[in-house]
Amino acid sequence: MRRLLARLILAVLHYCWTSAFSPVNTDSFRFAPTCSLNINNQLPRPQPLILIPGTKNFRYPVSDNRLLRLDVGETIELACDSSGFTLFPSARTIVVTCVFDTTFNFNSTMYTFEDFSCTRLWYSVARRTGQTCETTASLIEIGFDMEDRFPKFLDVCHNEETFENHWVRHEFHRPNVGYQSSNPRPSWYQGDFYPGIYVDNLYTMNRQRETVAKILQSQELADSIVGDYDSMRYMARGHIAARVDVIYGTQQNATFWFLNAAPQWQAFNEGNWLKIEDSTRRFVAARNLVVTVYGGTYGAHTQTDANGDQQPIFLDFDPDGTQRLPAPKIFYKILYDEDSKAGIALIGVNDIHLTSMEQIISGGYMLCDNDIGDKINWIDWDRRNFSRGYSYACEVNPFLRRIGHLAELDVPNLLL
Repeated sequence: MRRLLARLILAVLHYCWTSAFSPVNTDSFRFAPTCSLNINNQLPRPQPLILIPGTKNFRYPVSDNRLLRLDVGETIELACDSSGFTLFPSARTIVVTCVFDTTFNFNSTMYTFEDFSCTRLWYSVARRTGQTCETTASLIEIGFDMEDRFPKFLDVCHNEETFENHWVRHEFHRPNVGYQSSNPRPSWYQGDFYPGIYVDNLYTMNRQRETVAKILQSQELADSIVGDYDSMRYMARGHIAARVDVIYGTQQNATFWFLNAAPQWQAFNEGNWLKIEDSTRRFVAARNLVVTVYGGTYGAHTQTDANGDQQPIFLDFDPDGTQRLPAPKIFYKILYDEDSKAGIALIGVNDIHLTSMEQIISGGYMLCDNDIGDKINWIDWDRRNFSRGYSYACEVNPFLRRIGHLAELDVPNLLL
């Protein structure tokens, strides 16, 4: 209590000092005392949701410096699941007021912000909206169930028969490059999706070799295609929206739904796809844009079977032998700036076994007539490296017409 009282006295003295000695007709108000929270190491654990009071909107930093700043007297709403807060177990939400630095007022009592921990970790919810997308797929939203509100941050277009995740939609703005980097990785979630299978087991290396051998009718071919961890020649649980595409640790945990993943060759995952992910965050921050991101997958890539024919690669067969959970032909990321009606499609080929442009073209991996990848100087990629996932860029409308996704999205201008 003495420490908190001292903080309050310092805040008052600081405010009086700056008010007395700052010229009136300047921007001196920027020196007024504020609350400043580093989201890496000054948030409560387990972490509550941090919301704009009375809304389902998250309260984010306004810059990319990982500092959540509030003016003195400004309020934010904190929310825990049904277990409540550690200090207030009967409360699911509380509204706290900035006093100074990391000191906040709640119910006329001073606390440091880290005192507002939840009793337990928040677990996200993936719920069907009842709407369809891409003709027969289900539109699903991922967020947090507060009973009276549902703060969401991901929309997923998921095919419940083929197990394809066509696309995932979210937002990027400047603070996204300053994501919370101290959050540990959780396990993957399946929920009540993918009925009849245990998805995590499908990604084990032995199961991949077994499935690919069945598809190609050759264990020898499967063993040559699916390698080991050192070679990165195996299919990983490839995030469509990256874990660090979202800001807070609670949100990052919610990217580990299998609804936000597809089989992705690890050398591509750690290669050009990672370059695309990292560069797009920096691009948006550097230009202070607000964009909608559509990350998606398309088709199934093929491998040569024992008879010399091309066969699509999947990770699962239903009881009737129908192939499900395809290893996509490509992963894509569309950035769309609604203000300027401008966007760009960034595409990576999800087949590290290709060795030539002839294979790229004949295999149907090039999905626009005009590759504009050389015009992009803000992605640090080795885009023509086949073993790291050949990559390119397209104007949005021609690309979407080719793959048949997001027919309602019209992006007439190019974002470069």
